[in-house]
Amino acid sequence: MFTTFKRWSLKDGFRESEVIALVQGAILPAYRKLSGCLGIGLLRIEGTSSYLATQYWESHAARDTAISSETYSLWWSAYLPALEQWDEMMTFEDEWEVVDVLDFHFAPPGDVGE
Repeated sequence: MFTTFKRWSLKDGFRESEVIALVQGAILPAYRKLSGCLGIGLLRIEGTSSYLATQYWESHAARDTAISSETYSLWWSAYLPALEQWDEMMTFEDEWEVVDVLDFHFAPPGDVGE
């Protein structure tokens, strides 16, 4: 899996609930349309006004294929209003791209297979 992390800070005068509403109402539905995108997330960094916006992809190649496809420019045009709203509320700080080298999730207690 290939994951991107982008660190953003919430601008003064905006609330977390507004960001969540934008993500749920416009950004998530847009990313669902991108082939190879497994999901997105938003993590708040405790004790700060900063957040990590995450994108989860099947692979780096899958992300590159999605953003270089013929339909991407149409997707981008439709997505742009949501991105403009995001930029009104958030300030970009930094970004990372990572590839899983080991990913193991424990089953919750009581799950079958324990």
